[in-house]
Amino acid sequence: MKKTKVAFCVRDMRIGGVESVLIRTMDTLLKHKNIEVSVITYVNIKEQVYLDWFKSHPQVKVYTLYPSRWLGTNLSHFFLTRIFQHICRDLYRWFKRTFIGFRDIKDIDVFIDFFNFSFNSELKKISKPKLTWWHYSIDAFIVGNYVKYMKNYNLLVALTDGFVSEFKRLYPEYSDKIMRIYNPIDINRAVQKSKEEKVPAGKYFCCVSRLYADKDIPTLLKGFDIFWNKTNRPDVKLYVIGDGSYKTRYEQMAKTLSSSQQIVFTGALSNPFGYMRGAVANILSSKSEGLPTVLIEAISVDTLNISSDCRNGPREILCDGAGGLLFEPGNAQQLAECMCVALNDKKRVKEMKKIAQENLARFDSGAVSKEIIKLIKSYA
Repeated sequence: MKKTKVAFCVRDMRIGGVESVLIRTMDTLLKHKNIEVSVITYVNIKEQVYLDWFKSHPQVKVYTLYPSRWLGTNLSHFFLTRIFQHICRDLYRWFKRTFIGFRDIKDIDVFIDFFNFSFNSELKKISKPKLTWWHYSIDAFIVGNYVKYMKNYNLLVALTDGFVSEFKRLYPEYSDKIMRIYNPIDINRAVQKSKEEKVPAGKYFCCVSRLYADKDIPTLLKGFDIFWNKTNRPDVKLYVIGDGSYKTRYEQMAKTLSSSQQIVFTGALSNPFGYMRGAVANILSSKSEGLPTVLIEAISVDTLNISSDCRNGPREILCDGAGGLLFEPGNAQQLAECMCVALNDKKRVKEMKKIAQENLARFDSGAVSKEIIKLIKSYA
């Protein structure tokens, strides 16, 4: 039987949500012998965790379109140098696309632009089927005017039904070019990983997140401080698990709060599932999301979720609030109230966790991989 050759296009393989989802997606597809997987990147892969993955999966070919290190995706912080690099990089890429082309990838059957139309320029003139995955909210799609790229793709895959519904209302002319596929989650692996790590002692909340502006960690810190003071300063901690360019800023902010001694920044952890499993609740405070995997992972290890009701994923994952607690984005007071419920209302918490567990199977990698393979085959 002839194998279907599918290529996933991703700008670079930095540590992040999209990249980890891509690895999980490829893991599920590689179990099917009639699918041949390749990866196309802008620049050479540098992160050791991904280098190790590709080394252990030699059957996955990697094509690097723009290997020049100085003209990669990680540009200088000095603005004048950065501007010059941008100009040189754009010229370099235009020259390569126009006069050299990408001969090595001509035999691909289906191209999947895995991150928000980022390969539009490269794929525009390729006649093979082109699919793109959208990982952000409908608001980001609208503000960025990404609909202008729809004509160049056969299909847009969104991560939530909420996104699809809003998209069809706003862009009825493309209503037949969108579908929803959830990100695949290896539920059994999450459970197993959670058992490999010790649960911290005492009661605590946790937040597993990149420390960037869009995750709105200030609301998390303010909410915890309000909760801590409102409940007579209990022996309850907040573990903030993750790293990012705003880490120092958030640590300084935490030091100004009365609950500062209860807030711990652990940095990035290779296995945060132990912390997650033992938490009173896992907290997501984002301003905007696509399909936040961390909420699904928390459900996998039977932990309650508290999440901002941002568009589009949290409400859908948490069954409109029946499977977890939702608060208005940016509202630290509401977050504090949710934390009080999580700590004190055992009956309600038990019921929410039960509902979340009953609706978890829709995200399982086995079921999701079948949808992805069916989609690929329909275009091959």
